[in-house]
Amino acid sequence: MKHQKPPSPKSVLIILLVITGMNITAQDETPKKITIGDHIFTPISYSPLPSTNTYINTVAGFGQTINLFHSITINEDLGVIGLDGEVTFVDMYFSYQQRIRDWLAAYIQVGMSARLGTEIQSILVQGFNSITNFEIGWHFKILEGDKYAFSATAELQNSAGSFINVLGFVKEIINDDPDPKIKESVPVLTVGSGLRFAYGFNEFIGMSAMTELDYGETYLRGENGLAFTAGAGLDLDFYPKYSVPVGLIVHYNITSQPEFVIVDGKSAHILKVKLAYTRASDFSLGLEYAIMKVPLRNVKNDPIVYTFALASRFYF
Repeated sequence: MKHQKPPSPKSVLIILLVITGMNITAQDETPKKITIGDHIFTPISYSPLPSTNTYINTVAGFGQTINLFHSITINEDLGVIGLDGEVTFVDMYFSYQQRIRDWLAAYIQVGMSARLGTEIQSILVQGFNSITNFEIGWHFKILEGDKYAFSATAELQNSAGSFINVLGFVKEIINDDPDPKIKESVPVLTVGSGLRFAYGFNEFIGMSAMTELDYGETYLRGENGLAFTAGAGLDLDFYPKYSVPVGLIVHYNITSQPEFVIVDGKSAHILKVKLAYTRASDFSLGLEYAIMKVPLRNVKNDPIVYTFALASRFYF
């Protein structure tokens, strides 16, 4: 598969203008927030809902490993060396979805994920790894009943990975490699599709589930592969029943997507909890807390990562 450069900011702006102009008046006929059955759903990151509503979404998150221990081997003479050192996780993304018809929406997403060693030991072992991605897709409503909604997506994703591998560079020098490299940049192009489902039991409680499968290039040059995500959770809105404008959302995900997993052939497990303000009719604002078990290089056991993120969504 031929490598392609990520789209320029000018291209992104053109796409935004085109999508915005597509029958924008159709959105006025439906409620702004995502309502399925009698339940008003609150979005949570990386667990999209089956809605073709128009919105702008932003997420900014920060996290860190706790008590991370690395096991590395530089050469046979030195044997295995154990090093302590934490790794910081940074995630940011922006997405925009435009309703075209009641059954159809188009969306774009721009994001950045970084994994950074924060001490000399972890910088040596983990280096600095970042992934930027741009995706464009279509969202189709398949089924909708009094209490449920079911939809599908199709998308194209163009990503670029930047990997600074200090340990690999040191090994190459020790092993007399004629061309040691400390940094590698890898462009990746993939196509994907997904399914989204939600059920509103009543005003107080709802549930949702999703799955996504992507196929294309990987961050191992010359190789193609699959990446997946699956998740489900509960959505509680305390305002209709208790007059408290707070929502509590709990979701569990398993994923092998590269923004979480840069180790080939492994997956991450994520438990997310979100507290959100639910009184407003045209926006959602909340704080997300996640406990993640994420594979990293040169560790015996996958570390636990604790993250916080501020998430906002504005409906139009």
